[in-house]
Amino acid sequence: MVPAEPGQAVMRARRIAPIAWQSLAYTLVLALVAFLVLYPAFRLLVGSFEVNAFSVDHGTGLDNWEAVFSRPRLMTAIENTITLSFTRQLIALVFGVIIAWLIARTNLPYSGWLEIGFWVALFMPALPVTLAWVLLAGEGIGILNNAAKLLFSIDYDVFKIYSWWGIVWVHVMTASLAIKVFLLVPAFRNMDAAFEDAARTCGASVWKTLLHVVVPIMLPTIIVVTVLGLIRSLQAFEVELILGAPAKIDVYSTAIYRAVNGQPPQHGIASVLSIIFLGAVVPLVALQQWYGQRHAVASVSGKFSHRVQDLGRLRWPLFSVIVLLLSMMTVLPFALLVMGSFMKLFGIFDLPEPWTTSHWVEAFTRGDVQRAFWNSMKLGIAASLTGMLSFSLIAYITVKTRFRGRKILDFLTWLPAVIPGLVLSLGILQMFASLPIFRPLYGTLMVLVLAVVIGTMALGTQIIKAALMNLGMELEEASWASGASRFYTFRRVVLPLIAPAVAVIGLEVFATGISVVGLVALLGTGATQPLSMLQLIYLDGGFFEPGAIVGLLITVITVSAALLARYIGLRAGLGRAGT
Repeated sequence: MVPAEPGQAVMRARRIAPIAWQSLAYTLVLALVAFLVLYPAFRLLVGSFEVNAFSVDHGTGLDNWEAVFSRPRLMTAIENTITLSFTRQLIALVFGVIIAWLIARTNLPYSGWLEIGFWVALFMPALPVTLAWVLLAGEGIGILNNAAKLLFSIDYDVFKIYSWWGIVWVHVMTASLAIKVFLLVPAFRNMDAAFEDAARTCGASVWKTLLHVVVPIMLPTIIVVTVLGLIRSLQAFEVELILGAPAKIDVYSTAIYRAVNGQPPQHGIASVLSIIFLGAVVPLVALQQWYGQRHAVASVSGKFSHRVQDLGRLRWPLFSVIVLLLSMMTVLPFALLVMGSFMKLFGIFDLPEPWTTSHWVEAFTRGDVQRAFWNSMKLGIAASLTGMLSFSLIAYITVKTRFRGRKILDFLTWLPAVIPGLVLSLGILQMFASLPIFRPLYGTLMVLVLAVVIGTMALGTQIIKAALMNLGMELEEASWASGASRFYTFRRVVLPLIAPAVAVIGLEVFATGISVVGLVALLGTGATQPLSMLQLIYLDGGFFEPGAIVGLLITVITVSAALLARYIGLRAGLGRAGT
């Protein structure tokens, strides 16, 4: 063997050194993501066996598990969680499939604008919408109840928002239905019209075609959307806390919240409930993946066509029904919030002068509202910037590199999507409490930023991954050939090309940071409390007037960010509004 010349050895060493540093950097990213995602869940498991954690006689044992399964109220909370989740998901699924099909596959008028309307409904914060429905259908103060008493001379409430069905209704009117339409419209739009044409040629009606052709073909996608919606339903927290408390309806998330905020805090009980939930969700996710792989159907082929189905005389009646539904989901709650913010006493109309601006004056002079507003803005901006950078880096490693751990990294980014916000909040709380290096950071804004970033990791990474997959390697290879490093290429070549997708994610993370409740419910203190938590405290304490004002602020900021994200996405080709 001929020994290498000294110059060749130096060149080879220079080529190997960057690769070694890159692998080390990728490994550090993988380790950090694994720690942030897995350690909170590990702490929950450990915490479920810790007994009397806040007393001198603390130890380990099965006391917390025995307490959960021996307390009828906790078991009832688990039962309520399951029944409420399945009921609203069934209702939302039926109407969501029909509406998504009408928007994507028929000549429904202004379908693009209707799709944008459901996008807005998806980002309507749950707490402000809940407060609006309290004003409309609350027992004793609801506009509809008072109108019914006046018109029909009755002395009882027709509508009861503080009830099991009231919780279901509010959820369907917020995200449960909107997310079905949002996820199903693109899938329906990409289905080959030849299947429907064949059914119509055989004499099937529009509705028989939907039931016997479209639904069976799209069943794997519908199941995926149903599982995602069910997981989101199981994560629900704030609506149940506000509407369930007067009716003594607890779900697992409100039981966790009350356990952590009790005197003394019962972190062990909360940890057991969290572990039970995670154990229930993992099989759902596995079932969805198994079914999707075994029943995948190719609905887009080389002969793809996109002819729409003619609704005939039903076009405008169906359009009117969907517009009415969207108005109830968006316009009506906003108008009711505005009305409630100017009432002397929330829901009381028979005062000599029921309207006032004093609540607005007080809100803008109170220190807690101003402090919470700036906390929310800092939280949203910090989480947005952190998310854009970290999600872009993670997506780049999983798509554009040959790092051996990239599949594990991709899997880890999915895990936060199946962990409820309140459970993740508890896990992060226990992580910061158990590790001495993190304890000085508890109570700071950094903890809330971390929670929001982890909670939005799955969505953010997947959207940026989709943008990266559309980029060819030619530009990156040209940059490398010119002597640029991977980091320089990522910063100066890749990031500018995927900037629209990154901007959309940044705005969505910002909107989440402004409106989120579950992710920060157990982490925010008085000094770092955002608007969402301040509103929860107001509503839980019965202070509806300032709660309405805070809800309006959250709604305006969140919906504005969501619309801007939608606009950027459509201009950049990341979505489609329709025609």
